[in-house]
Amino acid sequence: MTLQTGSQATHHSHGQANALTQVEQNSSLSSVVALAGHVDHGKTALIYAMTGIMTARKAEQECGMTQNLGFAHFKDAKDHQIGIIDVPGHERYIRNMVAGLWSIDLVLLVVAANEGWMPMTQAHLEVVNAMSHAKVLVCITKSDLVDKRRLSELEDECLQRVMDTCEQIPNVICVSAHSGDNIDELKQLISDELNDDSIISAAQEAGAASAADQALSATGVQSCHLYVDRSFSISGIGTVVTGSLVGGKLNVGDKLHLMPSNQVVKVRNLQTYNKSVENVVGTSRVAVGIKGVNFKLIHRGDCLTNEPQVHQGTQEIILRLNKRADKLRNCQLEVAIGSWNGIAQMIKITDTQLVRLKLKAPVTCYFGQSVALIQQGGSRLIAGGRIAWLTPIMRWQRRQLYHLLNQLPQDFNSPYQTKVQLQLNGVLEKQQFACVKGSDVVSDLKLIETDKHYLLTSLVEEAEQKILMLLAEPAAAITSAEFVSRLKLSPVTIDLVLQRLKAQEKVHLSFDTWVAGQGMSEDDLCPASQNLLAKVRDAERAGIAADKQLVGNDKKLIKNLARLKYVTLLDDHIYYDTQLYNQLVEDVLSGCEKLDLLSMAQIKDRSHLSRKYAIPLANRMERDGWVRRQENDRLVLKLVS
Repeated sequence: MTLQTGSQATHHSHGQANALTQVEQNSSLSSVVALAGHVDHGKTALIYAMTGIMTARKAEQECGMTQNLGFAHFKDAKDHQIGIIDVPGHERYIRNMVAGLWSIDLVLLVVAANEGWMPMTQAHLEVVNAMSHAKVLVCITKSDLVDKRRLSELEDECLQRVMDTCEQIPNVICVSAHSGDNIDELKQLISDELNDDSIISAAQEAGAASAADQALSATGVQSCHLYVDRSFSISGIGTVVTGSLVGGKLNVGDKLHLMPSNQVVKVRNLQTYNKSVENVVGTSRVAVGIKGVNFKLIHRGDCLTNEPQVHQGTQEIILRLNKRADKLRNCQLEVAIGSWNGIAQMIKITDTQLVRLKLKAPVTCYFGQSVALIQQGGSRLIAGGRIAWLTPIMRWQRRQLYHLLNQLPQDFNSPYQTKVQLQLNGVLEKQQFACVKGSDVVSDLKLIETDKHYLLTSLVEEAEQKILMLLAEPAAAITSAEFVSRLKLSPVTIDLVLQRLKAQEKVHLSFDTWVAGQGMSEDDLCPASQNLLAKVRDAERAGIAADKQLVGNDKKLIKNLARLKYVTLLDDHIYYDTQLYNQLVEDVLSGCEKLDLLSMAQIKDRSHLSRKYAIPLANRMERDGWVRRQENDRLVLKLVS
């Protein structure tokens, strides 16, 4: 069943129905172009001249102004489908304009020959520079309204302005949508730009967060994602979303995560250019029929992804600005990410090129993604940047993280995220590291390899020294949690470092605490033995009566624990934790001299045990050589040193 439009479609506007028929063809060479420029400079007419598709809705045609995103397409001479996004030119719709730029491969900057370069032309170009690393192509429209000298002057001006703003040298072409002059040449130029290998290579080297930058997940799978433009329902189909698919391949039947809610949905239909298909690749305009969620629960800016670990939901972001903004002040502003925009509190991080964004609502984003900061309630672009961090960290890690992020190169990409994670936490799972192993970015890191992790050598060596110093103090016994708190390292890092020291017989685990030197280590016990030992310790002075409280294999296990001296058998099958037994011996003998006599009443009082347990304690002390029975008393033979 295809995704129908017209009379069968429900709960959507005429524009939403058009969106279904104006999506990308199933082709590995599909591309998306966005038109940008000042209001009434002929963008919609230009698209109509190139494609024969009217992107303006009826209400927009009546007022003569594009207000929301419009979509069209054409095939080039090589039969490759090229999608086109028509973005609003008026400053009131700057947010809709930004939403159309996040996923494109090429920007066609439109300038009317009779009006020239206008304020919103510059504003759009600055947003393009902030939100996308795409190539810019300048198209001067309405060329039939001015003479050749004026066209030549405007070409030079456009060339210079793009160079100054984006540091690109753009191609410039003059056309007339009214007469059709140079329209075919424009379409060919767009095709040439999109298929220019040098452009694609340059974008990849720059780590561009666009179609050229298709991030790999921790599993090595190419991650695809789609930021939702619209969500609606069609009778007989159900929920449908439209947007630009970037990266990877999407198939009918695939399960995706709807972020930031992380709800799992299933792809039941795919449509590209009014044609149902079984799969589609990015960058493409697509309509996706999904099962598992009502369309009313999906909002513009939500993201469909096959890798929620890559495209994460968050309410706090650290942004690396594209350039230093020393005059920038803490303020509330609007943030544009993908097709989403919302309010955030911006906090500048002193002496860095970084800002923290605390969002009022969660958004889905990924490392290296381009972000635009817009004046709240206005149209002025405050700054542009790229996401440098989006996962929670401990408060004491902030200073180090800010330092690491501020050292990132201007054009950082996904391997740098792995490098910062390693430098910050000192440890990374092998699966996470697999995608960047061998990259020049991480080649300078000296790492220690374990079965499941890579550890930063410098951090491990420093942690080992600190742990041994702490355990060298008199009677030192420290838990893993205490090491985490004192050394300000992650629990995973601490555990791996302690295991390395244990393998070197420099530390061992005793009574849930780490102590210096060789010895049996409790974490080497099997899980059943560890559980039984915990049960004995929880029993405290009541002990464990093996003949009454233990059955089956536990009777064998407790004998092995006694052999290893984790527990002590008193008498009549009563087992005590060895540390408790040693403490009771010390309490009983406290203040005694050799050859002193201790009565059973004294042993009871000093150990705080009932006669039921005091007699077995005295008998065990006799077997261990601490005392000798003399009638009803006990003669002290040695003292606790």
